[in-house]
Parts: sequence; C-alpha cells; structure tokens
Amino acid sequence: MRYAARRDANDAAITEAVRAAGFTVYDLGLAGQGVPDKLVVAPGFAAFLEIKTPTGKLRKGQERFKEAFEPFGMWYLSRDPAETVAWLQMRLTTTQKP
Repeated sequence: MRYAARRDANDAAITEAVRAAGFTVYDLGLAGQGVPDKLVVAPGFAAFLEIKTPTGKLRKGQERFKEAFEPFGMWYLSRDPAETVAWLQMRLTTTQKP
C-alpha cells in the first residue's frame, strides 16, 4: 500500500535556506522505504537530509537509513534551517579535496 508523502511544517523553510546557501536539493520524499526527504549536493559533496519538526520522531526505516549513512557523515536530522546550513557548510569544507 502506498502512503501519501508527509511534509513536515519546516520542510519549505529548510529547503529554501539550503538552496540559498548554494546547494542543489533533490526531493526524495516520494521514495518511501526510509529514504530521507532530501539529497543535497555540491561539487564533490553529497548528503541526505531527514527533515523533522522539533518534536518529530524517526520511523523504523528512517532509523535504518540513518545507521547506514550517518557514520560516513552523509546523513543529517534537519530541524532548523540555520543549523542545517551550518552543518552542510561544515561537512562541505571537511570533505572537499584541495
């Protein structure tokens, strides 16, 4: 059974802030199966964002995805636009090669 994609209330604000910071954002919200809401890319960099409200909780499939990708610095639980952009910029500068 297919469920309607749920959008958290802060989804648009976070997506807009990330794009304004110069990142390209791909919406993966319809993928299901625990796949994060967004794929964020920049030259030589990629990361997944799971967008939740401040009190939102991860579902089982989302937890599995987190466990697989967070150790590589490629997964982030996004709740706030400014904090999300700061994390992405930090990861971008630490993963790019000189």
